[in-house]
Amino acid sequence: MPKPSSFNKAPIYLRLMGGLGNQLFQYAAGRSLADRLGVELVLDDRYVVRKSQHTGLALDAFNIRARLMNNSEQQRFSEGKIRLARWFKKLIRPLGKVFWETQYNHDPSINTTPVGQLLIGFWQSEGYMHNMHQLRLDMVLKAPLSAPAQKVSKIIDTVESVALHVRRGDYLKDQKTISRHGVCSQNYYQSAIDLVLEKKPMAEFFVFSDDPEWVKTHLKLPPQCTYVSAVNIAAEEDLALISSCKHQIIANSTFSWWGAWLNNSCDKIVVCPTPWFDDNNIVTKDLLPANWHQLAKN
Repeated sequence: MPKPSSFNKAPIYLRLMGGLGNQLFQYAAGRSLADRLGVELVLDDRYVVRKSQHTGLALDAFNIRARLMNNSEQQRFSEGKIRLARWFKKLIRPLGKVFWETQYNHDPSINTTPVGQLLIGFWQSEGYMHNMHQLRLDMVLKAPLSAPAQKVSKIIDTVESVALHVRRGDYLKDQKTISRHGVCSQNYYQSAIDLVLEKKPMAEFFVFSDDPEWVKTHLKLPPQCTYVSAVNIAAEEDLALISSCKHQIIANSTFSWWGAWLNNSCDKIVVCPTPWFDDNNIVTKDLLPANWHQLAKN
């Protein structure tokens, strides 16, 4: 992380929640707002460090422009004050310098946020992002790829590569999670594979999945297929490999959303599922870029 700078204005503070994909959305919104206001970005990682189901601070592998909260800043934004702000977020905003997200689609009122606020939310929309070229530079890995990841990367670069991200495991473990997110069906993935093969007959698939046996059993893929995800390839390297493929088939996962978005090719094919959430009360009308191919998730 960069060291604290000598900005004269108060920073924008940002609460991190969830895994790598969620943290990237949060960073993109916070960094974009801080850049517009000409201030530094300060990250609050207490939640992700405390929650064992998350990965902790996942952003530290990237060239991000931010620092962590110091002790006095943590005392200013105490956990008690944050809990209080959560209860009243729809009635009083901001309360106690905490700016809570109140909707899933883009909320333009974030642009009026004064410096010194703590942003808490998921911010899953391109509408929050500015200077996208710089954001992509921020999301480059600091360290070179490991030897196993480099081996895969060399193959990806030489073929009509398609990243296929199949996420099942953690979505299926919890009833609340499955009822909220849902999981992409066999029909979705097979239709996406067939669509890409129709456009790119020479496509070679690179499978990133927490359930590779399900993929092998349920999906018809060309013989030239590489199963990538493994214990010796870190999550951030998986993300870099997904984005380095020429095309992407993604799950309803923020992780694979970023894998597709970070592919900066204007010729890419991205296939994505709709609806993103099974919960009809969650509005995500601006989550999926207009040039991505949307297929029914179920």
